[in-house]
Amino acid sequence: MSAGYANESGSAAGRRIAFGFGIVAALVAVAAVAGFDWDAVASELAAADLRLLGVALLASLLAQFAWSGVTVLFLRTVEEVPAGRVRVGYLAGTFAKQVLPFGHAGGVPLLAYVLSEDLGLDYRRTFASVTASELVIFLASLVVAAVGFVWFVLTAGASAGVGALALGLAAVLAVAAALVGCLLRRRSALRHAAHGVAAVGRVSVGRLVPRARRRLAPDAVDRGLDGFFEAFERATADRRIVAQAAGLALCGWALFALPLHFGFLAVDHRPALALSLFVVPLAGLATLLPTPGGLGGTEVGAAAVIVLLTGAAVDAVAAAVLLYRVATYWCVVLVGGVCSLYLSSRIGGVRPTGTE
Repeated sequence: MSAGYANESGSAAGRRIAFGFGIVAALVAVAAVAGFDWDAVASELAAADLRLLGVALLASLLAQFAWSGVTVLFLRTVEEVPAGRVRVGYLAGTFAKQVLPFGHAGGVPLLAYVLSEDLGLDYRRTFASVTASELVIFLASLVVAAVGFVWFVLTAGASAGVGALALGLAAVLAVAAALVGCLLRRRSALRHAAHGVAAVGRVSVGRLVPRARRRLAPDAVDRGLDGFFEAFERATADRRIVAQAAGLALCGWALFALPLHFGFLAVDHRPALALSLFVVPLAGLATLLPTPGGLGGTEVGAAAVIVLLTGAAVDAVAAAVLLYRVATYWCVVLVGGVCSLYLSSRIGGVRPTGTE
């Protein structure tokens, strides 16, 4: 039975991956049909300044270092953990988010699992701490996007697409405010939602997996939520820690926006820095697509927004965006993959008990 279940899970994962890469192929096909000049893009890339690409790679890795610092801060409110190992675990978890379809949508459980397994921590408390850290990082992205948008409008002037983008940004901010309000003040709403999801799970997955049915029982869900809220409150109780985490998260997003700016500089174009501060966090929404790390959707979406706002040549924009993705996706996947291989040799084996 377990072998059959594993085969079924593997088959389902294969279908999801095929679906994700199918979307990538469709996006590429759309670009081709639209008359996209790949030769012009290749010429821009061939003439790119590789030194500036190196700076973009460094900025991308420093952003990951800053965000992993946010996770360190919140984890240390519930458990003394070694910062170096948390950072390695963060990069390994980021690798999983980037390579799996829907990886970013399930990023918190993935990261919490990697950290709890490697450090031998209680999963529920780790999950609450990681939720707090990812929430702060997400809110920081909205702040950077809003500041970048206002800065761009004030310095570069309005264009035809500014109004639509402003409405879209306002809608995202409103949804984020509602979610944060529910987490901080209206937990009853989250509790009702969790029970609703658990009820669906009991009548679907629970019919096939008795163990899952027990874990989705109302009393089990209540115990899990109580433990989560308790750990979340403990992780966010110290306002000084929250302020430090917010500062690190904002620095991370500022650093993560630089690769796009340096990508433009590498192909000898000089747009306002405010454009990158706005577009990069906004493009992060494309990571919710069922493609690895938003692959395809992020490139097309970011390029479309930049062309809409600036009227720049499509080939130059595409080249800059591709360099930005080399720094912020492929470089992170490479480093995260190395960290994942390192941790895979540790998880399940002998874990050192000391801390750094």
